[in-house]
Amino acid sequence: MTWWRLLLANAVRNRARTFLTALTVAVTVAIFTALTALDRGVSTMVERTGSDLVLTVFERYKACPPFSRLPLHYADQIATIPGVRAVMAERFLLSNCQTTTDLVSVHGIDPQQFRSFRSITVADDQWRAFQEERGAAMVGWRIAKRYGWKIGDQVTLKELKGISFVIRGLVEAPGSSLESVILLDRTYVEQALGQIGVMTMFLVLVDDARQVDPVSLAIDATFANAGTQTQTGPERSFIASMVDDFRALVQVAQIVGWCALALLGIAVANTVSLSVRDRLRELAVLRTCGYTTKQVIGLVVGEAGLLATVAGAVGVIVAATAIRLGGLHISVEGYTMIPEVTALGGVIAVVMGAIVGLGAAWWPAWRAARLPIVTALREVD
Repeated sequence: MTWWRLLLANAVRNRARTFLTALTVAVTVAIFTALTALDRGVSTMVERTGSDLVLTVFERYKACPPFSRLPLHYADQIATIPGVRAVMAERFLLSNCQTTTDLVSVHGIDPQQFRSFRSITVADDQWRAFQEERGAAMVGWRIAKRYGWKIGDQVTLKELKGISFVIRGLVEAPGSSLESVILLDRTYVEQALGQIGVMTMFLVLVDDARQVDPVSLAIDATFANAGTQTQTGPERSFIASMVDDFRALVQVAQIVGWCALALLGIAVANTVSLSVRDRLRELAVLRTCGYTTKQVIGLVVGEAGLLATVAGAVGVIVAATAIRLGGLHISVEGYTMIPEVTALGGVIAVVMGAIVGLGAAWWPAWRAARLPIVTALREVD
């Protein structure tokens, strides 16, 4: 029997112990994978929803975006500032600004300008129908899937001022929060609310990334003495600030994930110690038959490493499947984040599980291999 065949045979010899150890590793790695996937989802959402060339203009001193109120005529003044390519007014509605999950957000936009500011995938005929019909809506495919909406459905949102619309198309924008929003014509939203000429924010497209800061300062200076002052900044930075508190929570959760890996190491070390104790005579016999100390250590450590690697891979697959099929999402201030398990993230999780398994098994294996053969033969009857 070769060394590799012996390693495989010993790895599954005690099936109950092997199963429980593998289950522990798989669950821990699955939790670690899910937490890292959530952090990646936040980063992806901020990166793909925001743009380096777009500025957001909100009412100063308003912490919650839906409560910002800016006059529509500000757009004309902003458009005259050097470096500004285009300005789009937007009316933003949110079901409840204090709720962190399952939010419904409505964006009243200018259909003629919107695609200059956002990168989305949508059928041309669907977008044309949206432009031509007052009261039509484009809906992110994720929110449509969540609520079972289909193209042609008439929907009324009682929680959002009773706004009613007909779904004319589905929007795709991988990784972006736009897959979880409802797009309506801005004028229609104003009329439905009975608030004409009152905007939540302006999106400002600049000619060059180097003009972001000068244009931001110029916009705020323009309205410094106005009745409603503005606060302008890069869109990506604004979105990051909106989800900053949640991201801090995710980072704390990641610390918990690393602690779970540390506890996993302790659990694996304890399991390997018990296994080695039961096999001291067997390991002594192997050394008597010519196996070197390194080979004996490699046998024990290899068993733990193999088990941790396979179980870790199962844990990653389970976590990725649960996230994909479960439709998991978190919404903060109208921005929806989807946990994202990448190939690199999965490999890192498996490698971490393997490292924990290998590291935890090293000390018990080294002690067993260094124990005098005569003493080892006397340890177990």
